[in-house]
Amino acid sequence: MRYVITKDQFHSIVYNILDDLSEGGKVEKVDNPYWKESYRINLYDKNGENFITFFYAQPGEDDDGNIHDGHGSIHLHWKVNDTIKKLLSVRQTKVLDYVADWVSEKLNVDVDEVDIYPTK
Repeated sequence: MRYVITKDQFHSIVYNILDDLSEGGKVEKVDNPYWKESYRINLYDKNGENFITFFYAQPGEDDDGNIHDGHGSIHLHWKVNDTIKKLLSVRQTKVLDYVADWVSEKLNVDVDEVDIYPTK
């Protein structure tokens, strides 16, 4: 059986899944000792398993010499991606978009890129 839900309802479901995962877990910020403005934030579930890592690279040049204003990227654990994808029967890109929005709101950061990590 299929149900039709609004975009807001879909958004709420994904956010509730991520909120439930983070409930009882911890948030750990680790500064990069080599770049003073760069850091990572690890989100752990209540069992101590890392399910999202946010990386921020300070403004400067990337490895190819391109100038940037700072770069935020997310590594999402593949189990979280698969759970949401299967539960809601949606494309991976849609899951990653909503995860990026959730992380942006929860951590008050800008997200430029989202990847699945580790790969299966």
